[in-house]
Amino acid sequence: MLKRDLYLKRIEMYVGRDVVKLITGVRRCGKTTIIHQLIDEMKEGGVPEENILYLNFESLLYSYFRASQDLMEMLSEFLNSMQGHSYVFLDELPDIKGWALVLSQLMERYDCEFFVISSNQQIFGDDFAKALSYRYVRIEVYPLVFSEYLELARTDELLAGCTQEELFADFRRRGTMPAVYDMHCGDSARQIYLCDTYRAILLKDVVECHKLRDIAHIDKIMHFILGHIGETFSPKTIRDYVKAQGVTISVDTVYSFLSALMDSGLIYRVPRYDIKNDKPLETQEKYYICDLGMRDAAFGTSELSTKAAMENILYMELLSRGFKVYVGKQGRHQIDFMAVKQEDRTYLNCCETIEDKEAVKQAFQPLVKIRDNYFKMVLSLDPETKINKGGIINCPLLQFLMQG
Repeated sequence: MLKRDLYLKRIEMYVGRDVVKLITGVRRCGKTTIIHQLIDEMKEGGVPEENILYLNFESLLYSYFRASQDLMEMLSEFLNSMQGHSYVFLDELPDIKGWALVLSQLMERYDCEFFVISSNQQIFGDDFAKALSYRYVRIEVYPLVFSEYLELARTDELLAGCTQEELFADFRRRGTMPAVYDMHCGDSARQIYLCDTYRAILLKDVVECHKLRDIAHIDKIMHFILGHIGETFSPKTIRDYVKAQGVTISVDTVYSFLSALMDSGLIYRVPRYDIKNDKPLETQEKYYICDLGMRDAAFGTSELSTKAAMENILYMELLSRGFKVYVGKQGRHQIDFMAVKQEDRTYLNCCETIEDKEAVKQAFQPLVKIRDNYFKMVLSLDPETKINKGGIINCPLLQFLMQG
């Protein structure tokens, strides 16, 4: 089993601190596995097993908890029986009104700390932060990135002797959901699992959590998004597409569905940023999916270019590294990504190969026109690093991803 040290270290930074740890991420991306690895490390570090409480609210045993008073009584009973500092893990905590206030009161009453694991952002309503007196930290967990895949590949006899390019092709084909690498099965069984995962996210974390109605067109909305990865468009464009399919919906309805889909972690919205005027823009954003394997299983592999796949993989990589990501606008030109961390930023463009003169023009020219001193780079599938005459580095995408 892959030990996901990146996330373990992020969570461990706050263990022992008086803050609620919120661990979020799309369903089946590995959150529960990470939590069990953390619990194992705690036990190895000397924490008594009886001081650790793990509750899975998707279990039938706890499925009836829907009121804050029920939650308060159950957790109080557990905590009353514990001696010394206690660690409480609430996996897939449902959207119980007042849950945050319950945890806040229990932290005042008992020597304990809480870890809340959730696949949906819906439970983090407008008042949860205030109820916790702003004593919380949020750690987002993402599906596997390429460097983690390579760790798994080292133990797979079938991949022994494969080149980096062959491994990347396998990673692109199988996707990034951790469970597909625990399944010793063929493509058909893998696709069934990914389709089931996709439907579970739509039903549990989009439709049920947001109490959506008139859901017949949700597949049409997703079909448009997943067929236009790497392209900028607006909710009105989606509305017009759905309308052309014979279903009339409003732009507001599209907005509400997009919000629910993003809350589930299934898709991500990347807003544009006007580099010249140094301000974010409100329209024509890009969307990416959390896992290309899931996209291919649910909708087929057609209509997705190599560049679009590269962008999707790179975007998820940047998120895992802690960057805030925008689509850059420089005059008439577009930059695939402007990755921001604190006061620093990096501009990145993708192209399949710099051997194509037109691709070179589209990838390098917009970066050369940016008149600031931040780092600028083009990522391609070419095997060697080169420097453009404008001083822009062309870095192999695989090399960039392997840095983790």
